[in-house]
Amino acid sequence: MRCTTCYNVFNTAKEEGQGVTCPMCDSSFTVEKKTFVADIKQSITKVTKGISDYVKEKTGAAEDEGARIFMKIKGKKYDRELIEIAQELTEKEEEIKLEGSKKLFLKIKDYDDYTNIEKRTVSYIHKKFKFTSEANQWLRTEIKRWGSTRKRHKETKDPTSSEFKRKTVVSAVFTNLKDAYNWDNLNNLGEKPKTPSQWAGVLLSIVFVLGILSGVAYGLKWSDQETQWDNEGLCAVHGTVIDESGNSLEGVKVEIGDKKTYTNEQGKYYLYDLTGDEARLNFVMEGYGTVVVWMNIRADGTNIMEIEMNEGEEQTNYDYRKNVANPWPPNYALAPIFMIASIVALIGSSAALLHQNFRMAVLGCLFGVLSYGFLIGSVLSVVALSLLLVDRERFETQE
Repeated sequence: MRCTTCYNVFNTAKEEGQGVTCPMCDSSFTVEKKTFVADIKQSITKVTKGISDYVKEKTGAAEDEGARIFMKIKGKKYDRELIEIAQELTEKEEEIKLEGSKKLFLKIKDYDDYTNIEKRTVSYIHKKFKFTSEANQWLRTEIKRWGSTRKRHKETKDPTSSEFKRKTVVSAVFTNLKDAYNWDNLNNLGEKPKTPSQWAGVLLSIVFVLGILSGVAYGLKWSDQETQWDNEGLCAVHGTVIDESGNSLEGVKVEIGDKKTYTNEQGKYYLYDLTGDEARLNFVMEGYGTVVVWMNIRADGTNIMEIEMNEGEEQTNYDYRKNVANPWPPNYALAPIFMIASIVALIGSSAALLHQNFRMAVLGCLFGVLSYGFLIGSVLSVVALSLLLVDRERFETQE
């Protein structure tokens, strides 16, 4: 069992869901069985919930936006702004004059598109509002002339059009990923010389892979871990004993359980064939106060304990178990953080490959640094960020 406060490892007979008290710091908490899979599942649940809440929020905003764009009259949709302009023009005067027709025409061609709803609204305005003959003739003529000469775009930007697509952040992200990593685009990327931004996108793709592998590695390392290190095998402890002046002390007896040794001329001692996760060391010498030290020991690491002894008879006690047992990272959080940061780096790579959304590409680089990727990923992310900054003008011309 690992304490949630001081991260001390200890054994307990309590089962999952029962309360337990840490013998080191006296903190009370509930026994929970944490695994890498459970932590990843919890993180994914939080992310998906956030996306769901975001979509719901944006959907509500879309409904509000629809009410702002359209005006419903007897069950039919009309362009709200056009009708409001006509109402404003007839507040003080009974008829819409030439200047008023020009205002209406500017609104009609604002997105360089004449949608069915706008046509219906213009027809409605002609029926419900009075025009001077000059204003009426001018508006009809200009609409016909403009309608016959304007060029239709592949994708309309007029929100009153039925073909208008309101892109949410989520849909834009998936569209970018699909466009950036389709087979044709990858083929073209391999055949043509790459721009600095595209090289940045390639590097961020590598960062994504390294980050995912790094997250998996950390998850496996801490999954079902009962101790903070593998302690199978025998341990050894060594170090040096000195006095208050910094001089080495020879002949100091060092004891751990039933094993003992003495310091040599250089004040050094060595104790071998130790077992367990922790040990109590006693340093004893005539004329000096006894020193008692508790420390954690491990078979796969170096166990060093340097001691200073003071003259007199007073015993000194030290407990270093908490400091030694405190792991880094202190919990399972890094594995899901690495993976989520890697996904953002992948989204940034798609933006860089397509030369779209400079901010998203930069954000991908920043999250790429957080994805770690065995440190290689962080370095590649910094290089990718430099390439993006060099090639920023290309994004501005594309947008």
